[in-house]
Amino acid sequence: MKFIVYNVRDDEIPFIEKWGKDHKIEVKYTTTTLTQETVQEAAGFDGVSCLQTIPYSKELFDAFKKMGIKYLSLRNVGVDNVDLAAAKGNGVQITNVPAYSPESIAEFAVTMALYLSRRVGYMKQQLDQNHQFHFSPNFMGRLISDQTVGIIGTGRIGREAIKLFKGLGANVIAYDKYPQKSTNGQFVYVKDLADIYTKSDIISIHMPATDDNYHQFNHEVFEQMKDTALLINTARGSIVDTNDLMYALQSGEIAGAGIDTIEAETADLQDSRSTKQVSDPDVLKFSMMPNVLITPHSAFHTSESVRNMIDISLSNLMTMVNGEKPKDLVN
Repeated sequence: MKFIVYNVRDDEIPFIEKWGKDHKIEVKYTTTTLTQETVQEAAGFDGVSCLQTIPYSKELFDAFKKMGIKYLSLRNVGVDNVDLAAAKGNGVQITNVPAYSPESIAEFAVTMALYLSRRVGYMKQQLDQNHQFHFSPNFMGRLISDQTVGIIGTGRIGREAIKLFKGLGANVIAYDKYPQKSTNGQFVYVKDLADIYTKSDIISIHMPATDDNYHQFNHEVFEQMKDTALLINTARGSIVDTNDLMYALQSGEIAGAGIDTIEAETADLQDSRSTKQVSDPDVLKFSMMPNVLITPHSAFHTSESVRNMIDISLSNLMTMVNGEKPKDLVN
C-alpha cells in the first residue's frame, strides 16, 4: 500500500512524514497541482490525497480509470469543484474532511469582525500611507456586544462562530435551510434571509457553495443591508458577487467586508512557494480599502487544522484501500 499527496505545502510535510512512519505506509508528496496533465505522477500508487479549489474535471477522472486509481481523498471540506458524476462514472470513490477544525475558521471570522468593527484598517492606512501616528476621530469603533450578528449556515463552523460571538456579548440571529433542533439558548433562528440582511450589523457566511447560492450576495441584497453593516466571508467566493460587493463598499451601501475567499481562485493562490506579484485588479483594489480585510483563503490555517487534514485524509485512503467504507465518503 502506498499513497501520493498532491499540492503539498511546507507546513504539511512533518505531518505527512509522521503519519507514514506511524502507519508504516509509503507516502510520497509533491507540490504539483493535480490535473489531467500531472496525474501521471500517481502511476503505481493506490490512492491520492489532494487539496485544491480549482476543478477536478471529467478528464482527470477518465485518467484515473485508465491508471487503475480508485480512491481520491480530499484534505478539505468543499466538493463544489469536483465533478462527482464523472468520478462515480469512472469508479472513483471520494472522501473529504468535513470537520478538520471548525474552531479555526470560526475564530478567523470573529477576528475579521473585530478588525473591521474597531476600524483597524483606518489606523493602518494613516500610518502606512500618510506616515502619521496619532489619535483620530475616524478610529471610533463599535463593541461586538452592541451589535446583532447574523450567521448564515449553522453547521459545525457556524455553531462555533455563534459561541464566540455570543461570548463577546453579541445578539446572534441565524438562518439555515436545515435548522438545528436545539439552539441551547445561544441564538434565534429567523424564518427568512431578509431578516438577516435587514437586522444584522455583522453578517458571517458559513455555508457551502451550491448552485442555489451562487451570487446570493448581490446588489439587491446589499441594498437591503444596513449602511453600517459588515460582511464576513470565510466560506466560498462564489456566494458573493465581487463587482456588486465592490460597488457596495465604494458607494457606502455597506460599511466593510472581511474577504477570505474570492471568486475564480487560482492554483497560484494555494502555492506557498510562489513569488509572483498579485495582479488580480479586484484583490489590489480591495487591499487598498481601509474598510476591507482581504486574506488568501487562510481562515483554516492553524496547526490543529493542518494535522487533522493530513491525518483524516490519509486514514480515509487507508480505509478505502482495505475495502472498508469510510465515514467521510461523499459519493
